[in-house]
Amino acid sequence: MPNETAHQIPPARPLAIVTGASSGIGRAFADLLAADGHDLALIARNEDRLRETADELQRGHGVDVIVIARDLSDPKAAAEVFSVLEREERVANVLINNAGFNVYGRFEDTDLDRELEMIRLHLIATTQLTKLFLRRRDRSRENLILNVSSVAALVPGPSVSVHFATRAHALSFSLALSEEFRGTDVRVTCLCPGPTRSAFFARAAMEDVRLASGWPMRLMDAQDVARCGYEALKAGKRMVVPGARNRVIAAAASIVPRRLATVFTRWIMSRT
Repeated sequence: MPNETAHQIPPARPLAIVTGASSGIGRAFADLLAADGHDLALIARNEDRLRETADELQRGHGVDVIVIARDLSDPKAAAEVFSVLEREERVANVLINNAGFNVYGRFEDTDLDRELEMIRLHLIATTQLTKLFLRRRDRSRENLILNVSSVAALVPGPSVSVHFATRAHALSFSLALSEEFRGTDVRVTCLCPGPTRSAFFARAAMEDVRLASGWPMRLMDAQDVARCGYEALKAGKRMVVPGARNRVIAAAASIVPRRLATVFTRWIMSRT
């Protein structure tokens, strides 16, 4: 298995970059891409977990996996990712910007340092990785970008105000790029899932928040969310919301008064 210091002869298989790849939706994307014949560059902070994931994917699918353990909230990390790929003599044609986390609570009481870390991860790292991916791409082939946002992008988020705002940025950014690159070698998709079964709620100490209960928004499996996103990416869709119930709520968010949507969000984000 390649690591970030090994030198490899470039194989013919395409290469996909997946951030937040060691668990949840990111891991599910890595499984789908490997099954579809992509070599992988997996990025997350926990190197041990990344290497376990890489070993499983290599054994299961026979693909090459480059492990890049980085904290993408570090402004230098994105450039380091592409430096590793350059040393490996690999050019990616798929980028999955998935890494993310949440900070929960009344804004005046929450940890500012964690919120700034989240902003750097969700906004700055996504922007950096996307820019570097586009500038270093092979323009003779199809290049795909998927940014993981959320239905949270569609409404303000009391108790999760910074997180919801970063998700709105991801959606706006993705839709703008999709239009900029229409008719070119680049396709951009924004995946906007609802609540998903993963470690996301536990990491933010949100297990008792109404949203995590599965009602009124149904919890989906990470594998189903990733599959929906991957199919939309291959089909050239600009935006996709997995799950029928989530799509109904997303549609409602676009037509109800913003004040009412904000009140509903406050209720669904409250502790039970």
